[in-house]
Amino acid sequence: MSEHTNTLIAIRDTSDILLSAKAKYKSCDYSGAIVEYTLAIEFHPHMALAFCCRGDAYYKLGDAQKAMSDYNRAVELDPDLVIVYYRRGNLYYSTKDYALAIADYSHAIELKPDFALAYSSRGCAYKELYGEQEASIDWRSAAKLFKEQGNVEKYNYMIELTALSNSIDTLTSGMLP
Repeated sequence: MSEHTNTLIAIRDTSDILLSAKAKYKSCDYSGAIVEYTLAIEFHPHMALAFCCRGDAYYKLGDAQKAMSDYNRAVELDPDLVIVYYRRGNLYYSTKDYALAIADYSHAIELKPDFALAYSSRGCAYKELYGEQEASIDWRSAAKLFKEQGNVEKYNYMIELTALSNSIDTLTSGMLP
């Protein structure tokens, strides 16, 4: 077999592995997905998305350390891979490291300014660090983007969250002397 033929077989095999890994992840077989993503990484050790997806599976299994390692490796391999910043931000958020979560969500937004979920999540991190008023700015941005993108369910949720935030601000400001 020629080198070109071997390369094509490896690409096809890797594609099949990634499809299998994705199917296992979607069916909540996270351990199986990890095995498949690891195999894909063995074929292509510079595939940032495979590291990111394996990190997600580790995250779902509660292994924050391995998830973080994979997310960091994905960032090293492809510093423009938007989704890895969002997902690593979620990991930071779950460990209550809100400042690092905000940094990652912000980087995802810099790379993809219409990333509504990143605005929404960054708003939640802002809420934890700075309060409702700071959060509502990002939640309004997320609502606007969700509306533009036709995601009515998320749009309505962000509107409700923003309205709740505004009513809390009004109540608390009325309580001050």
